[in-house]
Amino acid sequence: MSPPIRSGAETPYTELCAAPVPTPTYGNNGTFTIACSTRISATPSTALEVVLDAPNYPSWNRFCRKCTIDGQPPASGDGDDDNKLRLGTKFTLHVHLDPESDDSPSRPTACQVNILEPVNHGAGRRGWRVTWGPRGSLLMPEWLLRSERVQEFVEIPGGSSPEIEYFCWETFYGPLAHVVRLTVGAKVQKGFEVWMDGLKGRAEELDQKKREGK
Repeated sequence: MSPPIRSGAETPYTELCAAPVPTPTYGNNGTFTIACSTRISATPSTALEVVLDAPNYPSWNRFCRKCTIDGQPPASGDGDDDNKLRLGTKFTLHVHLDPESDDSPSRPTACQVNILEPVNHGAGRRGWRVTWGPRGSLLMPEWLLRSERVQEFVEIPGGSSPEIEYFCWETFYGPLAHVVRLTVGAKVQKGFEVWMDGLKGRAEELDQKKREGK
């Protein structure tokens, strides 16, 4: 699956898409999609590292100011770090729908990592994909409302220094998705923009330190 959203010279951008975009787990038949994309001066692995590093969310993420790991899958024996998100990790994002306000209340959202895999879009455009979605509950079963957030970190080949395109989209499904769009859709869209800007700054800072050997 290639990112079915804009890229290249038109970035950065954040938008409520004209039509819902499929996701790897749930496919078509979504209700609406919020998407964003930008270029980041870092390697795919460095940008992915920022997103997977749960304890450091407060340092860069004003939209989700805390990421708490609730449970990890069995260790694979490959040096798994229990402080980092990995395939199957259950975690809680503490969402602030007014990311510019210090007084914005936290809305805990229980999630699970669905996919963590390398991607290859051809012509040297390799990188990583991670997806997650809310965990269903008795009060909010998946048939009523579900979503999946897809993030891709794709290398831009041929440059003198590392650069990637960051693609992110979340598609909402189910009868309540219309209500979500009407009540908080614009706020989530703003949150995506803030998340993207924070990720870009942190990934570029981290990549620079790595290249300088710090």
